[in-house]
Amino acid sequence: MLNLNFIGRVSTEFPEKFGVPKQPQLAPSLKGVLRFSAPYNDPNYLKGLERCSHIWVLFFFHLNKAHSGTTIRPPVLGGTQRMGIFSTRSPHRPNPIGLSLLKVDSIDMNLCEVHVSGHDLVHDTPFFDIKPYVASYDSPRELSQHWSDDVEQVPLEVLWSEEALVDLKNLRIENHKSAINEILRLDPRPRSKDQAASFGFYFKEFNILFRGDVHELVVLRIIKTN
Repeated sequence: MLNLNFIGRVSTEFPEKFGVPKQPQLAPSLKGVLRFSAPYNDPNYLKGLERCSHIWVLFFFHLNKAHSGTTIRPPVLGGTQRMGIFSTRSPHRPNPIGLSLLKVDSIDMNLCEVHVSGHDLVHDTPFFDIKPYVASYDSPRELSQHWSDDVEQVPLEVLWSEEALVDLKNLRIENHKSAINEILRLDPRPRSKDQAASFGFYFKEFNILFRGDVHELVVLRIIKTN
């Protein structure tokens, strides 16, 4: 029997799955913190990591159940075509294990915390391991290929209502506007979306309400939840 131990948990802006980018580095403004649990909260484990710009994070999809099917409908294909599980990066897998490449912003050796950006993780995600990204090993020498290369992915335009801009100012969260824009450009709506429907995602303690069509999304309001 294989026994794996979590070595820590990630702190991020997302209390739930909806709104989280589908891949890392799509929203560079998103910030997260990797916090290590005992006995791994020893600064000796992190020695030398300050010289590394990016890390691989091996984590557990703790809000997903193991997937028993052989295929999945990738959102990048509009949710209308099926592909084999092992040709996708879907979180719905036989073993719900994820792998993300994150940028290292800073390291707090005293607290044993690694501050990262460009993540695609839900708050409190447990992780098994981290490893440095090494370009000479991890970047293929030949041109890499994937079937999603043939799919044109055009970011949506993001507009802000006057009410949302007032909320942004009154709540004193202007510094989060770039991150919210990056998330919405990726269109977090379900593929079976009703074009006239309004949606919302939780970002920290705020509910970001928006509506849109195939070309643009409009931020309607920002509501503080507590």
